[in-house]
Amino acid sequence: MTASVPIVDLVAWQTADAENRASLAKVIDDILQTTGVFLLAGHGVPAELTARMRTTGRAFFHLPWEQKAPYAMQRPEDNGWRGLPQPQGVATGGTGGAPDLHEAFHMGPTHRTGDDAFDALYYPANKWPAELPELRETALAYTAHMTRVADAVMKMLAEVLGLEPSFFTSRCEHATWTQSVNWYPPLHNIGETAEGQMRIGPHTDFGTITLLDRQQGVSGLEVWNEVDGWFAPPFAEGTLVVNMGDLMNQWTDGRWRSLRHRVLAPSASAPQEELTSLVYFLDADPDAEIMPLAAPVGGGAGMPAVIAGEWILKKNKEMLLGLQRHGLFQD
Repeated sequence: MTASVPIVDLVAWQTADAENRASLAKVIDDILQTTGVFLLAGHGVPAELTARMRTTGRAFFHLPWEQKAPYAMQRPEDNGWRGLPQPQGVATGGTGGAPDLHEAFHMGPTHRTGDDAFDALYYPANKWPAELPELRETALAYTAHMTRVADAVMKMLAEVLGLEPSFFTSRCEHATWTQSVNWYPPLHNIGETAEGQMRIGPHTDFGTITLLDRQQGVSGLEVWNEVDGWFAPPFAEGTLVVNMGDLMNQWTDGRWRSLRHRVLAPSASAPQEELTSLVYFLDADPDAEIMPLAAPVGGGAGMPAVIAGEWILKKNKEMLLGLQRHGLFQD
């Protein structure tokens, strides 16, 4: 029987009495231990803003290559455009297969510490396309909402574990995050796909949590656990997919699973299908020490403490190995 991925209403959680909150906390904890994902309703992100973010993001990808090229990422930690090809699976170990079938545009926080070298690593400048000034305006409004939602989710997750609401957020006051617009071009743009090639190959995310606003397609997101293998999570219009990342798995000492997931290649039955996903990746304060929670709250895996920013940079360097193999970055 395929795991039941629950829909959690954020407002219902925030207004629940003790009995209902305890019941909902068990539902959340159970799915995060087995699979690492749930759907979030009641998040308050305006549907009109989400639609505008998707439309303006897609407009960038429709620009000619020569107009997109000046905004290309030069380092894995950079913001900006990443075009085709992309190596598959590099998020989990730095090894790549056939190129992934998507393009991405990354943006991040504007926080500055005054240490230029530190900021270049952890708060890289955004590369706003002059051709689409509305993208910057829309993205700033959209990411403000996503940052608000991420903060609320992190408080909820702390309470699920019986901790103070600020347990996680106190280490995310100037968190690094990446808002990515992922564009999955139609099959007729790509041509024939290689055997096993995907829009995004199997991987886990680096950070604490990921918030995904996805479009439903003929073929799309699949998630994995040991019991069910690969399966498509339910799609509910207006909800966000919330999944745990590697850093949250570390923080909970293995209690909560870092979701293994992938995005399937476009189907030959829908050659015109073009999808755009909006993905918000939350890390933590780059100088925060992430000390795995002790049992019985933590999972007892015996994971070491890590510095959040160093952890993310290590993961990015692993990813760089795969990118270099496909000629996207030079040594």
